[in-house]
Amino acid sequence: MRTHRLGHSGLLGLCALLAGGLLVIAPAYGAPTVRLNLWGGFPEIGPFYERMAADYSRANPNVEITVLTHPLRDFERKLAATIPADTAADILEISTYAMQRFIEAGLIPPNPSAQDAFVRSKTFPDAMKFINTYKGQTYGVPFFQGRQIMFWNIKMFQEAGLRRAPQTWDEVIEYCQKLTKKDATGNITRAGIGLRLFGGGSGVGEKWWFWLYPAGGTIIEARPGGKYRAGYTNQAGRDALKLYVDLVHKYHCDDPTLKRDAEAFALEQAAMFTRESWVIGFLRSNNPGLLYTSAPLPRFRRAGTIINPVNLYVTRSTKNADVAWDFVNFIMRPPNQQLLLDMVGWMPARQDVDYKEQIRKSPQFKAFFEAPEGFEFYWYLPIGPFDEILTKLAARLERAFADKSLVDNPAGIARVIEEAGRETNEILRREGLLSE
Repeated sequence: MRTHRLGHSGLLGLCALLAGGLLVIAPAYGAPTVRLNLWGGFPEIGPFYERMAADYSRANPNVEITVLTHPLRDFERKLAATIPADTAADILEISTYAMQRFIEAGLIPPNPSAQDAFVRSKTFPDAMKFINTYKGQTYGVPFFQGRQIMFWNIKMFQEAGLRRAPQTWDEVIEYCQKLTKKDATGNITRAGIGLRLFGGGSGVGEKWWFWLYPAGGTIIEARPGGKYRAGYTNQAGRDALKLYVDLVHKYHCDDPTLKRDAEAFALEQAAMFTRESWVIGFLRSNNPGLLYTSAPLPRFRRAGTIINPVNLYVTRSTKNADVAWDFVNFIMRPPNQQLLLDMVGWMPARQDVDYKEQIRKSPQFKAFFEAPEGFEFYWYLPIGPFDEILTKLAARLERAFADKSLVDNPAGIARVIEEAGRETNEILRREGLLSE
């Protein structure tokens, strides 16, 4: 957990002006001290927020800003307790899918007119406008986004006689076997690919989604009339589960005893893995000499990646909504969006900002900003139970990924998928959202 308090008593006026489409409050004389709290679920962004708070307080010396960050799942639990009780911070940073149930319950106010116009403008991709709209009103301002690409270790690939990242599922299987290293007893010491096999709640399901979508499926499928059904109780779902099972238990390209995720890649215990752009900032700090690059996710029946905005919301309990929104506006300025990419590595939400200099300094960012022809984008549907559905699906997937009996067992794989799909559909039915 990171805490930071900045600012001192000073003077502030209520003079307002419009700059770059955002309301900006200018300092004047005679105003009392204003105290704001910002909470977030990504500790790596803490230093960026501290920088923003310091810069904002220099221009508005009577504004004190406290920044508090938690690990994501702990943060989500904290929001579940504090938002209904109106004890949450003035400003919250969280993904739409995690906030949606609070929005639908009327616990988060819609955007004021200036922020509503900003979100609906060409500043953001159309997908973000859709995701952040509920019953015709926008909620939150998209701050940064999660998109997935493949990170791969250039040196390891060269040693295996491979010159580029895998572009198809068949190449994933082929390359993984060439890249995996084992000791004299047959234990894996380096994974050919690092998969999310456990941990992180709904994150297991989300990372599986990145293989499910190229297979032709999705987590929740929208149907006519504002109804939905599980989108993975089909061949795509069976193929995506089979791929994981085979990579772990048939081809022995990964092992749950190894380090996971960016840590494994930084320690050179995984030759490739999929993740968001923050990994670039992480590797800059944890293994600056690592020779690696990035590439689009491999294709199967189709190719694509997710757009998952993380937004800044001002809560209904704040006593200083105008100043809170002004600080959000300040964070969203183009130079600060560039700084976010430079300083942390998360891909900013604004599409109208020039990031060429950041890409020049770290070419691994290029795959996030340039999609191949025919590459598709998908996203969380803005419905309240999505996070619950994905979390419960993840628990089932964790057990399936560990089950060796599913190797060359199509009936067993089909059973796992069908049982999970029934649970997904029951949740949708409970919420009155199921397409029968």
